[in-house]
Amino acid sequence: MNGFVIAIGTFIKVLTEKSLSTAAKIGTVTVDMKGTACKVPSATDYIKKAAAQGLIGKKRTAARC
Repeated sequence: MNGFVIAIGTFIKVLTEKSLSTAAKIGTVTVDMKGTACKVPSATDYIKKAAAQGLIGKKRTAARC
């Protein structure tokens, strides 16, 4: 769910504010990664960072899986 909120907030300009409020309602997401170095990003921080860089609504040229 955290990734979906980030995707909607960063790719659809109209829904950025709504996704920020949804991310605030969800709060911090914790996932048991079984001791790996993986991290779960904060949706609020991630969307705000993308907005500060002017990346809201920009399409990517390639998808990463």
